[in-house]
Amino acid sequence: MFSHSLFFITQSTFPIIGDLARFFGFLMDSIYNFFGDNFGVYSLGLSIIIFTLITKLLMLPLAFKQQKSMKEMQVIQPEIKKIQDKYKSKKDPESQKKMQAEMTALYQEHGVSPFGGCLPLVIQMPIIFSLFAVLRNIPAYIGNIGDKYTQIVTYVTNVDGYADKLEIIRNMDDFKTALSISKYDATIPEKLIDLFYKFQSSTWTAFYDLFPTIQGSVSTVVVELNEIYEMFGINLADKPDLLTLGVLIPLLNVVVQFAVTKTSMSSSGGAQNQTNQTMMYTMPLVSGFFATTLPAGLGLYWLAGSVFQLGQQLVINKHIHNELDKKKKK
Repeated sequence: MFSHSLFFITQSTFPIIGDLARFFGFLMDSIYNFFGDNFGVYSLGLSIIIFTLITKLLMLPLAFKQQKSMKEMQVIQPEIKKIQDKYKSKKDPESQKKMQAEMTALYQEHGVSPFGGCLPLVIQMPIIFSLFAVLRNIPAYIGNIGDKYTQIVTYVTNVDGYADKLEIIRNMDDFKTALSISKYDATIPEKLIDLFYKFQSSTWTAFYDLFPTIQGSVSTVVVELNEIYEMFGINLADKPDLLTLGVLIPLLNVVVQFAVTKTSMSSSGGAQNQTNQTMMYTMPLVSGFFATTLPAGLGLYWLAGSVFQLGQQLVINKHIHNELDKKKKK
């Protein structure tokens, strides 16, 4: 049997992101094993939800600072617009300098920075990319799941001509995504694991037709994997089937993301308000679109994160409202 250490070759090696991904992968593996070893519950869905909650809590100070800054900038947007309108027709250097001075004074008065929401976002980007690196390649980070794919690889590589048969599957019209596997080589076990992890339920059916001699052995492992991947009747390794319960993931993503976008924006009037309205409808639709094109596990991560963000935004809104009330009373 292939060594478990082979799985680590498929982990992200991108600078910084790879290191962060290994940390988050360790976290995901620990969560998965904790519920499995202590409660007998080996569930990818539960692990993703707990994983999302923990990582969101870890990033909470940055996210809070970013969203608070953005919300405060929206609050003073009418005053910013007044200053901009005041110097709208004055393009000379002296007037522009006065406008900048008034804007700076406004920011200082309210204790905000026009770049306050940018720095936390920049810091969060590598973290977000590393989280996706883990969720896109679960077998490379969760040892128990990786071991099951190792079993499949062992069965497959003992079949004569297995590489040619796998090439047939890789070129199937509904499985073109597997062609994107970096430096695919059927003789490298970890690349086969990458391939099998991309299999949808329908792909396994085609696989059994090409590998009838090992169907019984492989299907037993696949059943075990499906039990790990299934949550509320949805296979988290598959793309959501819009004719089954899987449609709930992209649908709920749209609803929750709409609520998040709506609560994070304020009505400021004019062009800014039109921009906000456009974002309020387009961002949830984009979220829903990606949730239909990616494995349901990624959609679940996105959904759990959005639910957390909604609660976080409501707390921020209340905090800012209380601060504004205090300033009015002074």
